[in-house]
Amino acid sequence: MNQIEPNIQALAGFVALWSMCCLGFLQLAGLYPLRRHPAHVQVPNLLVLAATILWIAVLAATVRFAVTELRWTTIIIVAGILLLFVPEIFQALPRRFRDGLSGLVVSAFAFAVALLLLAQNLVGGTPPLM
Repeated sequence: MNQIEPNIQALAGFVALWSMCCLGFLQLAGLYPLRRHPAHVQVPNLLVLAATILWIAVLAATVRFAVTELRWTTIIIVAGILLLFVPEIFQALPRRFRDGLSGLVVSAFAFAVALLLLAQNLVGGTPPLM
């Protein structure tokens, strides 16, 4: 397995983070444009914008983490496979979670936690320098 990717811990962290980014994209894409929410969706526009900003930050931090910790071939293959199969997971979620306020709050909280973990370098990369 070391010939494929020697840093398995960082690979596991990347899989979790990239899956979160893909799920977040699908959820946020359904909430834009802001003025055209379906009748069953009651989500404040400010919360959508805040979640989008958090998602962009997590996406950038995830890409930075992957580039510094993993091989390019691993990033391309794993990101492609996840991008292919994550929409099935998204479709399996209940509609109120995909399109509703509760799902957006949970996603924003997950983005914030992921960003904090990445900032503290606790996801599975090299230990921080002391």
